[in-house]
Amino acid sequence: MSMDERRKYQRFQVKEKTSFVMNPEWPASGELVDIGNGGLAFNYASDHEWACSEDNNGMIFGSHDSCLTDMPMRVVADWPMAKENGESRPGIRRRCLKFGALSDEQKFLLECFIWINGVCEC
Repeated sequence: MSMDERRKYQRFQVKEKTSFVMNPEWPASGELVDIGNGGLAFNYASDHEWACSEDNNGMIFGSHDSCLTDMPMRVVADWPMAKENGESRPGIRRRCLKFGALSDEQKFLLECFIWINGVCEC
């Protein structure tokens, strides 16, 4: 079963490489790869997995000054990136996060963020 088949919500690729994710526990920010109502994935540069507590809040920044703050999320996967298109990606990792319980306002703002930053496959 593929990751897409297991997901409850569709994920959208981001339009620009200016979108990123931050958390006070992480040593740097990560580049947002995709996002949906259930969670997100991002790439980051490191030779090892970043430490992270079970549940914590993060910030997501996108184009046109779009920003989501205090988003509850938890790590569900983290792995080193393998070869992509025949090119090795040493020191690059991918982390997948699942959103926790979101308020109605956070759900609305997340939808707006996806509309602004996501690539829709119509």
